[in-house]
Amino acid sequence: MMKKMSLLLLSIAMTISLAACGGKTDTGNSSAGTDGQNEAAATEEFTPESGAELKWWTYTDDQKVFADHAVKEFETKYSIKVKVENVAYWDSVARMSTDGPAGTGADVFGLQNEALSEAVKAGLVLPNDYYEEDIKTTNSKESIAAVTLDGMLYGYPWNVYSLSLYYNKELVKDAKLETWDDIIAFSKSFNDVQNNQFGFLFDGKVSFFDVAFMTGYGGYIFGNGETDPADIGLNNEGSIKGMEFFRSLKEIIPINLSDVTGDVKSGLWEQGKVAINMDGSWNIGKFGELPFEVGVLPMPKLPGGEEAKPLAGYTSYYVSSYSKYPNAAKIFAHFITTKEMQIKNNELTGVIPVANGIKSDIRKDEITQGFFKQIQNSHRVPNLYETKFVWQNLDPAVDAIWNGADIKTTLDKAAAKIKSSIENQK
Repeated sequence: MMKKMSLLLLSIAMTISLAACGGKTDTGNSSAGTDGQNEAAATEEFTPESGAELKWWTYTDDQKVFADHAVKEFETKYSIKVKVENVAYWDSVARMSTDGPAGTGADVFGLQNEALSEAVKAGLVLPNDYYEEDIKTTNSKESIAAVTLDGMLYGYPWNVYSLSLYYNKELVKDAKLETWDDIIAFSKSFNDVQNNQFGFLFDGKVSFFDVAFMTGYGGYIFGNGETDPADIGLNNEGSIKGMEFFRSLKEIIPINLSDVTGDVKSGLWEQGKVAINMDGSWNIGKFGELPFEVGVLPMPKLPGGEEAKPLAGYTSYYVSSYSKYPNAAKIFAHFITTKEMQIKNNELTGVIPVANGIKSDIRKDEITQGFFKQIQNSHRVPNLYETKFVWQNLDPAVDAIWNGADIKTTLDKAAAKIKSSIENQK
């Protein structure tokens, strides 16, 4: 509590200083200053600024239908215009770092949780103060943790994404697929590598996929529940065991990982040449419309009986510290992430909501329900700035391991490089 209060006081002090220099706006009503904010927070209705107009950055490649619906509903209710721009969640920090100070950035923008620390460090986001209690009551503990840094709540949780196994029911038929040993046995009988036909494929060169095997055996990225970057667990005994299993899959995928790009894999899958496809929940809507019947398997048990635990990331919305209309922006960020809107988004696009008690309200199809079940047994991506050093060092390590490099030596080197990168950026 003391840490949170200290951070809040520091935030207020920085806001006053920046406002005096003509920088970022304050977090309350722009016409009333900090006193106006306190007064607004004390009233029953949080009041938007007069003449407010908002800009919303979201990934409309996947979310246009929801964005159109949400904006129409919001504008009808509040008479506040919202302009939508297509900006990918993974590009928001870089864009806001330049567009925010220039006055051309978004009022509300999306982020995946591993970018939260970088956004806070760059001073791009305001704390989620007014709706804090409602947000914490409505959403899952993991989604709250995903938008919280150093005890301060920043984001408005929206959806969760993770990995599982899509399968083509026409190709799999009645095959037993309860364990990875079952999948390996099926793939051996199904494979026709010369004709690009595979029982199982995954984008293994991207270590985000491979960590599922490491965490299943007790590996982790950072210690203390992914909050301590001084403790790197990617070369511990569990991670080494996970990579041993990872490399064993070369028996059924006897090709270079560099040849299995996401586009290549998806192309073969959509052509009906891949029976089981390890992929993300972000493809629920797309894969549900394929000309063959698709099901979803939860991650099977690893050899030894342990459960593979894929990484889960959280996409949430944030209010820009540069917004001229912070009250209106907070109202909008809350509006598009309410439980009702999360359910509507699932209906329209298939993404998995993070609100509590929504299992009976979301899509009943096997794909959605399969991913919903899998997410209950997942491992959250760290919120930390240091996470970016993980992928740039772990990706080449898993590729080297696939091609025969000593597993322990390779993971030790990767962990050392991650640690060095973290120390050098301090």
